[in-house]
Amino acid sequence: MGGVRLPSPRGAFRVWQRNATIFRKYWKTILLPNLFEPLLYLVALGLGLGAFIREGGINGLTYTQYIAPGLLASNAMFAASFESTFNTYIRLKIGRIYDAIISTPVNAEDVVAGEYLWAGTRATLYGTAFLGVLTVIGLFSEAPLISSPWALLIPPVLLVIGIMFSVMGTLFTSLISSLDFYAYYFTLVITPLFLFSGIFFPIDFMPEFLRPVATLMPLTYLGDALRQVMVGGAPFATLTVDALVLATWLIGSFVISARFFRWQ
Repeated sequence: MGGVRLPSPRGAFRVWQRNATIFRKYWKTILLPNLFEPLLYLVALGLGLGAFIREGGINGLTYTQYIAPGLLASNAMFAASFESTFNTYIRLKIGRIYDAIISTPVNAEDVVAGEYLWAGTRATLYGTAFLGVLTVIGLFSEAPLISSPWALLIPPVLLVIGIMFSVMGTLFTSLISSLDFYAYYFTLVITPLFLFSGIFFPIDFMPEFLRPVATLMPLTYLGDALRQVMVGGAPFATLTVDALVLATWLIGSFVISARFFRWQ
């Protein structure tokens, strides 16, 4: 068994390549539903509720401008979460795909790293597609949804979001024995992140006892980062702090996930 080793770039790429090859066969049937849900939130809340939030908006932004980056971040979160939970569980415990993979020179660490990269890639693809929708909507809105040259950083941020939530989903998947447990994960982890990470209103508006919880939620900072690169100024300070915290968290979570994968 041994301890956890560093993943091989070649092995991780082969795992990523396998998933990408399969994804190419059915991407058309699964891409649209992932665009509809955030789009419905944007229309219903941004254009509906936003009509009541006119004067001053939120932090100098219209309500649509404010929630669009958060919905983009949540779109990437959901894409990576579904990939690293249900799909990973099937490959791990039902199809036993990983058993076949690690019988080759690819080891458990390569599998975990490859799955992280693939979930990040999928989140980036979904997020970029939704970004195209936001761009079109912005052309017909009272204020553009993308107005900063720093918007070029959006795909890398989406990749980071995907990898981060892939780590969370993969770790949870390695700990459970039944698909039924995902009801707890999505109800008690993903949904609170979606609702209380400053996507729909600033965390400063929350009751005081909830603010410390919101400040610990990673989606809070990632949503703010996307808001800065879409309609704000240079995000160097925020992204540097986020990157350092995330790097530390990812390394620790990778070690735990890989070790649990070896025990399956």
